[in-house]
Amino acid sequence: MDKRFAEYIDEPQLRWLYLHWLRLKAGRLPPPRERLDPLALRHLLPEIFVIEVDRVAQRFRYRLAGAEVEHMMQAKLHGRWLDEAVISPLREFFDEAFCIAAFERKVQYRKNTLHLAGRPYIRYARLLLPLSTDGSTIDHLLGCIRVDEAMSRYNPSQVAEVEITISDIEAYERDAYDADWSTDVEPGASPADAAASPTPKST
Repeated sequence: MDKRFAEYIDEPQLRWLYLHWLRLKAGRLPPPRERLDPLALRHLLPEIFVIEVDRVAQRFRYRLAGAEVEHMMQAKLHGRWLDEAVISPLREFFDEAFCIAAFERKVQYRKNTLHLAGRPYIRYARLLLPLSTDGSTIDHLLGCIRVDEAMSRYNPSQVAEVEITISDIEAYERDAYDADWSTDVEPGASPADAAASPTPKST
């Protein structure tokens, strides 16, 4: 990478969440789910999801799914397994991303386009952050999406065919164990920068 990882995250709320995750890390170790404070994340709760990783079956369960996440996915997700709640090909797309985050231990920042039959074209950004109870095994994932509302307003045309397409515009990954404030954040920034959330963008 020719830039520090945090500089690739150009969506302010997702950038704040990445800095917040860095603050929660214990050295190289990803933080456990128990360290997540709902009060600190309250401004993002509609757009946050938490995934439980079943490493034996290689399945993923939504332990938490905000209203905006469920709306975008057109599915009830909370408490359900990915392979039961989400239809193909969205399931395969997210299953691949979750596998990379959980089993290859990668932080992911992606910008995607999404077409769902009968709905406007959507562009959104997504951040996936590994979590670990014992420090060595990724057992949960913290995710957040931010839909580009302006893109939805200016592209009102709907997909007529009964089809789903999703594709990457940009994709960046970072080893969760190598991520560190000193290497991933621009010089002069302080962990205090992640203590308070940025002003939510208007929609």
